[in-house]
Amino acid sequence: MAHAACTTRKARGLPWITDEAGAPTVLVEIMKETCAGCPVRLACAAYARQSKASGGWWAGIDRAEEPIDLLDLIDIIGGAA
Repeated sequence: MAHAACTTRKARGLPWITDEAGAPTVLVEIMKETCAGCPVRLACAAYARQSKASGGWWAGIDRAEEPIDLLDLIDIIGGAA
């Protein structure tokens, strides 16, 4: 992720670990725009899914808002058993 758009001097100060509900709308829009042009967006999305990130911004998506897919649900149910 060394080449991620969120690691630039301009983007580092954005609230990447804050969910959309906790960030000002203008900053949410800037984060979405930053991610949209990121050269490692697909790798970021894969990492977020694999690590089961449950908050913050990953690949332009607020992970707190992302719906759980079937495989994630199976993992959750399997972990509870």
